[in-house]
Amino acid sequence: MKKFDISMLTVAILVTGLAVLGFYQSWAKGNDPVLVTAGDTSITQNQLYGEMKKTYGKQTIHELVAEALIKQEAKAQNVAVTQEDMNKEIDSMKKQVGSPEAFQNYLKSMGMTEAQLRDKLNVLMTRDKLLDKAFPVTEEQIKTYYDTNKAQLGSPAPEFDKVKDQIKMMLTDQNRSQNYGTWLNTLQDKHKVEWNDSSFDDPSVPGEEQIPAP
Repeated sequence: MKKFDISMLTVAILVTGLAVLGFYQSWAKGNDPVLVTAGDTSITQNQLYGEMKKTYGKQTIHELVAEALIKQEAKAQNVAVTQEDMNKEIDSMKKQVGSPEAFQNYLKSMGMTEAQLRDKLNVLMTRDKLLDKAFPVTEEQIKTYYDTNKAQLGSPAPEFDKVKDQIKMMLTDQNRSQNYGTWLNTLQDKHKVEWNDSSFDDPSVPGEEQIPAP
């Protein structure tokens, strides 16, 4: 199965699900509850939010923007992940970890439920569908790669038809990686992203969501 090499998912859940929500609930009530008392020092909810914002805020908000743009673009292009494809991905993950119990332990280690995993996978798989549509791998590219790298494929080199699918998968991943940042910037312009807090507007942060492989 495809391994989603992403490390910020738990951070995103933590920041958006705990700190942000908690902060605004606190703000709405006009108070700042103490979360921890260490000797004569009190650590409040607002302090926690402030520190998390400085440490994780920029990466997290770019991921949230990317997720919003992917969903809007998918709707505009009528691109969707089928339930069948989603189930195949989940089943592959379950087989990879070895057992249903191990899969549940993996989810717990990530601080998420299967429903949350499906939501995140849906965004990632939708993103990949959109990228593959925008930057498709051509037959000519596959053949060129085969001819150029034939010597590295084995001795004797395997027949083209036997490695064609593998080469296409490799070039597809390469296309996604190379074009993601530019593509996302195009979506920001298209859907008119406005940064009300300019400290978050950092073009060096691509905002690509990820899910660590089990």
